[in-house]
Amino acid sequence: MDWKQRSTLVIGGAGFCGAHLCEQLLELGASVAVLDKELPPDSYLVKANLSTRVHFLHGDILDFPALKSLLERFEFDTIFLLAAQPIVSISNAQPLETAHTNIIGTYNVLEAIRTTQLAGRSTPRLVFASSGAYYGATQTTEAIDEESPALVAGNIYAPTKAAADLAVRCYVKVYGLRAASCRWMNTYGPGDTNFTRIVPATIQRLMNGERALIDGTDGSNILELLHVRDMIAGYLATAEKLDDDKVSGEAFNFGGGAPMTLKDLVIEIIRAWNAETGEARVEIPLITGPKIESVKYLDISKAQRVLGWQPELDLHDGLREAVRWYREN
Repeated sequence: MDWKQRSTLVIGGAGFCGAHLCEQLLELGASVAVLDKELPPDSYLVKANLSTRVHFLHGDILDFPALKSLLERFEFDTIFLLAAQPIVSISNAQPLETAHTNIIGTYNVLEAIRTTQLAGRSTPRLVFASSGAYYGATQTTEAIDEESPALVAGNIYAPTKAAADLAVRCYVKVYGLRAASCRWMNTYGPGDTNFTRIVPATIQRLMNGERALIDGTDGSNILELLHVRDMIAGYLATAEKLDDDKVSGEAFNFGGGAPMTLKDLVIEIIRAWNAETGEARVEIPLITGPKIESVKYLDISKAQRVLGWQPELDLHDGLREAVRWYREN
């Protein structure tokens, strides 16, 4: 698929992943509009000097009339829906607000697309940013595939993403939209300012001269990391094949393909810090949490087989890049 001059809309483009998606679309020659509630000065979209190269539209996915008007005025080839309330602690503190944003906001986007179809206009394709949180608190010790059920989780964020994920795929079946869901786990990279996540939180402690910390678990739980540019490659690969019935209406997992314990991950972050700075910080983190039996990483074979997608970025190199970005910014 040739992205040159294709009109794209990135909903949530001022966020961490959204800004990286804008960067890649611009490099491919696409015309990029961004819909978001605000453009924070610390956004990667600003820091990477991308904000002047996109058409920024202030808006909210909870404003259905505005969404509908936007799609009536502009003819977008592809819409990427990344806007969400993604922070687990906030979802538990503000469950209704999280549900409104993540569920009703998704339905608003779907309905805005459906009404363009009813009006006989060119109907944009939709790539939806779902989450590995869809699977809830799993009991498996194996990689999770897309056929695994959505289970009860320890937070409110997970069921809101599961509901939105199902809605996207149902709109394909019921109304014939061209859309797919992308599920991913633990994305990291330059520009992530959510310091509740393990990579920016650990780097922030190291920058402050503190020892790396694992809290809430003893670090034996197993997870995986996915570099943001590999995630963006997944979004693009999905978008490029949405005319294929093997892709539209489906969900795809995207992961780093290298599960590890949380403790080993934090050690890798410290090693990346030492390699980038020339320092010799203690590689063993402080551990203050209890043992938690948790194994959660994704089976990515479907994305490899159907989309031709593969994670490409080496973890050590990606972590060094992240360290460099945080120190500079």
